[in-house]
Amino acid sequence: MEDELTEYTNRFRTTFELAHRKISQTVLAELNSELTAPQIFMLAMISKENTPKQSHLADKLGVKPSAITVMIDRLVQSGHVIRKHHETDRRIVLVENTAEGSAVLAQANEVQKKVIARGLSKLPPDELHIFVSAFEKLTSFY
Repeated sequence: MEDELTEYTNRFRTTFELAHRKISQTVLAELNSELTAPQIFMLAMISKENTPKQSHLADKLGVKPSAITVMIDRLVQSGHVIRKHHETDRRIVLVENTAEGSAVLAQANEVQKKVIARGLSKLPPDELHIFVSAFEKLTSFY
């Protein structure tokens, strides 16, 4: 049983990573944006965290603040993100998506939905139900 579980674990990891990579590449190709996948991910993190400090983003992603600074610098230069000072403590610098950054993020989300739907539509209805239900169940364990 242990060998079988190891085999399924390895197959799942390989397939999951490959599917994620293929979906991301397809989304980027169809999005037709100058932004990279990590930059779009950063826009999503900024949106989710609601005008966070850069250090908060670094903590959430488990990286050094300098790594976040470089990416934010590029997003500021491209007009997708702005830095602003905290209202009560001017020493604190916050980051926020611009209208352009929010628009690219919304477009990326729509393209991603279409790309995923296109793949899922290739499954027969009974397999689609089993696949999504099993994935939801797996996710609930974490």
